[in-house]
Amino acid sequence: MAAKPPHAALAPDRWMKSEKGRMTHELNRDIERKKRGDRTVRRAAPAAPAREEHSASRVNKFLRVSLDLFAERNFASVTIKDIAKALNVNTALIYYYFDSKTDLFRATIEYAVAGAFENVRALDDKSADPPAIIAAWLANHVNKFAEIHRFVKIALDFRGSHEADPDIASTIESFYIEERKLLSRVIREGIRQGMFKPVDPNRMAQFISTYLDGCMVRSVILPEFDLKGAVRDLHQRVLEMLGYSGKTRGKSQRR
Repeated sequence: MAAKPPHAALAPDRWMKSEKGRMTHELNRDIERKKRGDRTVRRAAPAAPAREEHSASRVNKFLRVSLDLFAERNFASVTIKDIAKALNVNTALIYYYFDSKTDLFRATIEYAVAGAFENVRALDDKSADPPAIIAAWLANHVNKFAEIHRFVKIALDFRGSHEADPDIASTIESFYIEERKLLSRVIREGIRQGMFKPVDPNRMAQFISTYLDGCMVRSVILPEFDLKGAVRDLHQRVLEMLGYSGKTRGKSQRR
């Protein structure tokens, strides 16, 4: 079997950088493999970008299917053979990218966390105003319900099965850390622009995060729970707490 990419699947983007470095090394090595005189020069194959794209696509497919299986059942009952069967591949191919089932579980959680923030990060990058970013993050929990719902389910499963694995715990915690950073930064910016009244950005971010978490957990426990209505109520409450009326507040009200 070919040498396994170094810790390939903890995150597809990190694996891609490693794989790109390996391919670049091979490219340079192949170019240098030429003989003096009339010997043939060995030219590097131009298909490295295509191989990278194919490998990243394959890893993402593995993670999508794993996320579905781990959420549908639980870590203990899902085997590598189950995942290979769902993917219609040999188990050896999964072990080529992942060291173990725990390694795959960790990568799956990281994949779910990255996906949860994808849309909101894109909006944040375009410098949308603070109220719009907050509204987008709240709506994200409704629009990307399936993805976040799966993340919550496997995170709860982790608490029952893998408390001893610090890497998995850190990956789950990264979701909440990233969420609080995003919200506190946006709230702070809204205060600076005079859109929000002076509040403690960190406490407000913690309030929003905790309320959303409660909604998602309840949706796992009670399938008929009105998540959309609960998030709508939260949005209204947050706007009231921030003193936002759709207009910039007067200078006398700024911090």
